[in-house]
Amino acid sequence: MDSPVVRRRRLGNPLSWRMSDRCYAIALLLCATTFLIGAAQVLGGWPFLPPESEAADLVGFNVAAFVAWTTLAVIARVARGRDGDGLLLAIATVVLYAITLAAFTLLTGPFGAPGWIGFLGGAVIGYVVFPRWVSLGGTFVYAVLVIAGAIAIADGAFDGTLLGPAARAVRVEQEAIVRGAVSTTLMSGLTFVIIMWIIERWRDREARFERLASTDPLTGVANRRLLFDVSRRELARGRRYGTPTSLIIIDLDHFKSINDRFGHLIGDRALSHAAGVLGEAIRDADMIARYGGEEFGILLPMTDLDGAYEVAERCRTRLADRPFQFDGESVTITASLGVATTIREGDVDDLLRRADDALLRAKALGRNRTEKA
Repeated sequence: MDSPVVRRRRLGNPLSWRMSDRCYAIALLLCATTFLIGAAQVLGGWPFLPPESEAADLVGFNVAAFVAWTTLAVIARVARGRDGDGLLLAIATVVLYAITLAAFTLLTGPFGAPGWIGFLGGAVIGYVVFPRWVSLGGTFVYAVLVIAGAIAIADGAFDGTLLGPAARAVRVEQEAIVRGAVSTTLMSGLTFVIIMWIIERWRDREARFERLASTDPLTGVANRRLLFDVSRRELARGRRYGTPTSLIIIDLDHFKSINDRFGHLIGDRALSHAAGVLGEAIRDADMIARYGGEEFGILLPMTDLDGAYEVAERCRTRLADRPFQFDGESVTITASLGVATTIREGDVDDLLRRADDALLRAKALGRNRTEKA
């Protein structure tokens, strides 16, 4: 039973957040940023501009940016409670950031440091937390807006004060404005490419570490740790939507005799063979993991007890019908299976305990059979 005391939610690793969580966090950050800049305006100055700048020119931009990011934060907050990949929300977040930063860059000068620092920082963060093509698309939108805006200002489409210190302190020629925007875009793009290359190498290394931490090196299936992590998420999802989650525990019968008769090297190959046969017998939505020794676990989201029993029987019969072949030898491998299901109550330990009890009953009744919890 849940404690009456409200438990503090741990943030965890941002790279493991759902897309809607990432968009929500970024929207809150931009809300806070625009609010602080607005407060600075009220107090008589715009950050990053010289004291003689007229802060009143920029109030409308800051209010519009704050309203836009607040709206996006509300939408992202609602999306956090729904299923989906959050791709449209990610695109909206990146495009809004590109528009906001492009406007800020033009306000402070298209070749000034503040805008381009924001560009590089935002591009790097976006490349880490969003899909690559979304981040690169936002970078392209930003560059196009800044260059097009600089050209429009040079052609007299806007008042010169839009260029912040560049137009206020020293009267810059229109051609210089365009050259500065284009050259800075190219230099920043080159810097971003280098940073992107470094991030790719880092991502590859992290992916290798993640595979090592979540995969059984012998059989190639998930390990016990990942099985428990995914089970917790699926049980939480099942409780939210009232859908069942099932677990099958599989123990290969008399597997020690294979090791004793043929040696542990052949035993390892037989174990990999069994993992492959079991993996072929389940759905794409299901998950197989090596639970320990010659035991496997299969997690079946949105599957009731009868459905899980059918999957377990299919695994058992396929395993028995496909002997392990090696060096002219043929070894039939059988298994005992226990099945358990939960809907709204119970945690992973409870589900595992009931599946394990059913497995022990299957072994006590003669092995090579499936029992329900």
